[in-house]
Amino acid sequence: MVILIGSAGCVTSPPAAEKSGQEVAAGMPATLSPADAAVSERLDEYMTALSDAGRFDGAVLVSREGTILLSKGYGTANYEFSVSNTPQTVFPIGSNTKQFTAAAIMKLQEQGRLNITDPVVWYIPDAQPWKDIRIYHLLNHTSGIPSEGGFLITDPEDIALPGLIERIAALPLTFEPGKGETYSNNGYITLSYIIERASGMSYDEYLRENIFLPLGMTSTRQDNARDVFANRASGYTTVTGKHIHYDLQNIHNSYGAGSLHSTTEDIYRWEQAFHTPGAILSAQSVEEMEENGFGIVKATPANRTVIGHGGRNFGFISYTLYYPDEDVAIIFLSNHDRTPMVTLPANLSAIVFNEPYSLPQKIERKTLPMTAEELVEYTGTYVPVWEKTWTFTVFSSGDHLFYTSVVPRETVELFPDGNDTFFVTPESADSFIFKRDDRGEVDGLLMYTMEGSYDEMVKVS
Repeated sequence: MVILIGSAGCVTSPPAAEKSGQEVAAGMPATLSPADAAVSERLDEYMTALSDAGRFDGAVLVSREGTILLSKGYGTANYEFSVSNTPQTVFPIGSNTKQFTAAAIMKLQEQGRLNITDPVVWYIPDAQPWKDIRIYHLLNHTSGIPSEGGFLITDPEDIALPGLIERIAALPLTFEPGKGETYSNNGYITLSYIIERASGMSYDEYLRENIFLPLGMTSTRQDNARDVFANRASGYTTVTGKHIHYDLQNIHNSYGAGSLHSTTEDIYRWEQAFHTPGAILSAQSVEEMEENGFGIVKATPANRTVIGHGGRNFGFISYTLYYPDEDVAIIFLSNHDRTPMVTLPANLSAIVFNEPYSLPQKIERKTLPMTAEELVEYTGTYVPVWEKTWTFTVFSSGDHLFYTSVVPRETVELFPDGNDTFFVTPESADSFIFKRDDRGEVDGLLMYTMEGSYDEMVKVS
């Protein structure tokens, strides 16, 4: 899976943060400079083409040096009722939640309520197998706590954090704390509980009082599938060209790993404040987050520093990018999980920086039929190399091939595309490519999804 911020009790936003929030609420400026207007037009042209090609539903916000170049919704928020996406549409943001969880930890450190070098067992005394784990190990994914296994996202039961932590603590560590690195959702769920123990408030309440309300992020909070509120987007995938829903997900149980929902406008308020020292966090705390990978990732593609994170709930994709040297923010939230999660931010960046890019084209893949005998060699059970608790079963029925996955819980047909390659829907470049060993036998699977991201799987039976 892909991947990709005072004094205690009194937080105020500086004038710059308040001004940016007003600009977003009002939409784009009435007039743009000729250079900005040209970029704005190209951004809109690209997003319109991507939406028209059936590969994006959602909202996008792009800014440069405080000027909003694009803030617009594309496609459909709810197909059943023909509701369009807007900048006020609310989407689950998946793992982009982690940057808020990390910021809350750093805020608590500034308030003197914890230190990131503290042993985790100071806050969770019953988790003695974690006696060597420090809070910073959770923040930078070096704790050894496995990513999954505490609960299933399709489980309708709301699990209180103490009970969820008890389940997670019972899982064996995958390596000695500090001796490896594995992306861990369970690690960030554990941080949620530490926030509650250190603050005396619920996870949602602490973020609301210390981050969301001070910044005017009125559409951001912890999600629950049962909640009813205005502007909520429905999440979709596509199979054989048709939109479908996943099974109902209860992302509430992912807490600090992936439970928040938000809007592009609110995320922009956060981006502006995070990079304004003193708005929410000190410059020292922000630098510590950026340099150590606490809830965000810092990289230098094409010799440009960029800070951000990606997120996914099944049916939803999110991405936040910020180029500090150029003061460029790129944010998109999508309710269509065929969204090109890698190529989309790359191409939006190319447009802003006046670099080469190509307009999206409609994709129409064709099936190359295979016999029942030819399909049998692909069948079996596969597991991701990064998360062995998930299983992915490939099976055939006559001259049709299917997969059934545990996360998300779904059964989908795979259509042959030639050369050990299959697809699930003709309008997407997503590919499922089976690997062979030296003897020519199928021993693995590369899942290229979201047009640029991939999961590697090994065949176990």
